[in-house]
Order: sequence, then C-alpha cells, then structure tokens
Amino acid sequence: MTVLTKYLLLGALALSAVNAQDSSSGGDSTPTPSSSELASSPSTSPDTAAAATPVAGNGNASGFQFKETYPADSAKPSPKPEWMQIIANANITDAPVVKANGESGPQQQGDADPYCDWTFTTCTRDTDIVTCPKGQWGITYDDGPTDFSPKLYDYLKETNQKATFFMIGGQVVKYPDYTKRAFDEGHELAMHTWTHSYMTTLPTEQIVAELKWNELAIKEVTGYSPRFFRPPYGDIDDRVRSIAKALGFTPVIWNYDTDDWMVAETPGFQEQWIDGNATQWAAAAANTNEGGISLEHDLYEKTVDAAIRILPTLQKAYKVTTVGQCTGQQSYKEGTAPNNSTSAAPSSSSSGVAPNGSTQANGEQSKDQEGAASRSMDSRTAIGVAALIGAVSSYLFI
Repeated sequence: MTVLTKYLLLGALALSAVNAQDSSSGGDSTPTPSSSELASSPSTSPDTAAAATPVAGNGNASGFQFKETYPADSAKPSPKPEWMQIIANANITDAPVVKANGESGPQQQGDADPYCDWTFTTCTRDTDIVTCPKGQWGITYDDGPTDFSPKLYDYLKETNQKATFFMIGGQVVKYPDYTKRAFDEGHELAMHTWTHSYMTTLPTEQIVAELKWNELAIKEVTGYSPRFFRPPYGDIDDRVRSIAKALGFTPVIWNYDTDDWMVAETPGFQEQWIDGNATQWAAAAANTNEGGISLEHDLYEKTVDAAIRILPTLQKAYKVTTVGQCTGQQSYKEGTAPNNSTSAAPSSSSSGVAPNGSTQANGEQSKDQEGAASRSMDSRTAIGVAALIGAVSSYLFI
C-alpha cells in the first residue's frame, strides 16, 4: 500500500467517524425541541387524544364518580343526623319561618323587621359581607356551573382574572369537571345552596341540608370546604345567619346588581342596560367611599357574554379580586388552597409568551441549542477536512 493510499484511507475513516457521530447525536437533521414544543407534542394517537378531550357541554367527560349519594337535583334535601348535631347546642335565633307566596318569595307581615330580613328591608349585619374596601371590586358569578361556564372560564384565564363562583349543589354534581376546572385555575368556590330556594321560608332542618350538601359536593370534587355562601335572592334573616354561623359559613350579599338574568328571562330587557350600569359604576369609583361586590351569573349564554363585555370596564376603575381577597378572609375551612394566590399572574405581555405559545426564554434556548449543534458540526467537519488536507499535503511534499 502506497503512502498516498494510506493517507487517503485515514482521511476517509475520519470523515466516516464524523458522520457516524453526527447521525447518532441527531446532528443537523432534527433540532432539539424546546420545552414548549415537547409539551405540545402529541403523545397519543388522534383517536385517543379525541377521547381524552372534554366534549363541549359535557361537564363530566372525565367520568368523575361521587362517593356520596346526593339528593336529586331539585329535590328537597334532608340533613344527615351528624349535621343536626353540630347545631344542637348552638344559639339559633328564634325567628319564625317566613311564609312564601309562590315564586314571589317571602311576604312581610307589617312594617317591622326585628330579625334583619334582607328581602324586606335590605337589612344586613356586621357579619355579612356586602362590599369591598374602596378601590376594590369583588367579581362574583352565581348559579353555575352550566354549559356556558367554560366560555367564561376561558376568558378569565386569558385575562388572568380570578373570580368568586357561587355554585349550586345540584349543578356541582352534574358538572364536576367544570367545578374542578374552576378550582384548579385559582377561582374561589363558594356555595349557593342545594335547590336555590328562599332560605327564610325553610325550616331549620332544610337550611342545614341546603348548606351542608352543597358544601359536601364541592369538597368531594376539590378537597376543600367553602366558607362563603350566598343566600339565593339575598334572602336571609337572623335565623338563617345563626344556623350558617354554627355550621362555619359566612354570608355574602352584594351592593351592585347587574340584573343580567333578566336579559334571558324578561321580554323587553335590553342588553346595553347592563353595560350602561357598569360604565356608571366605574365612572363613580373615585367619588365613592367603598368598593363593590357585583351580582352576575354564568347561568345563560347572554349573561356570560355580558360578563365578558363589562369586566374590562370594571378593571379600569377598580382592582378586581375575589371576595376573600378583598376582605382578607379565608376562602376554605381547610385553609388557603394551593392554587389560590392573592397575587395576579403576570399578563401575557410581560410573561414572554409568544403568539404560538412558546416563550422568549424557550426561543433563546432553541437558538442556543441550534448554535451549539452548528458549532459542534463545524468542528467535527473540520477534523475530517484536516485529515484529507494532511493526506494530500503529505503526498505533495513527501
């Protein structure tokens, strides 16, 4: 074998080694994916992925199984004996059960209001949460979860806004996935009773059942027991307050009512009235001595649409928070949930999120990885080229 042949063989072997190393490491054929690309890469077949994706309108796509046997959706609930034992030695106000007049609700007898009945005189006690401090606004939504709730959840997530949701017990059992999503995304879950009845018209046993079944359903889904409840229609008196207190619950009323439910139930009600009220509330923010807690609903598509429209107006005038945040009170009996933060998440404009969902940090990392791969490739190629040059040079000058 001649000297030239030997050198050419060495050069060829060097280039082969370079190519083999490049092939095993991925080289320039497939750049290392960023963390965002890895997160978005499908790990299942299309059929499996479709099955794992919740279908719109299905609030229990996960197949969540409740351990408890709950009352029917709109049935009058009965309390467990152990729940009645909780209030056995409590100081329950001896107020009469108020007579109801069908859908018209409780009927006041005379002009006196010895038991501070909100329905009659909008009377409240110091233990009722009615508003937030000046400059703050507690954003609340009642009667969910419903098929329309995810649209509101999506918007709140996009805008990094946390809210308080007063959920009906039967709806929680019907839509456990939506309940869990709201909780996991950092919203404050509170109670709106089991059957959405006028509470002052109910006997003590049913008031206990309305609250405790509602609490139990939310706890079974989330692991946490709400402290806040909103009496349907705001209907509360001292008897209801004392029962709720004995059970560990705090009533939340409101001082700004959007009347949004009327857009779906009252002919002639105009949607722009909701927007007009919100504009007036925002304009008066600087001149009021207190903040606000608004009453809204995620019950209908139109109420959700209205909620999405007016939220930016309120955000410009107030620091919009959950009820627990603006009052400094604990949301759950077990303490602060790990996903409930008192500080808002950074907006997308400051978090480095690019339109495709990747981040600036990941983008820079990808550039660095590509640069490093290119430099490594260049160095390995240089070795092979040097070997060939050496072979040729040796032949020329041998």
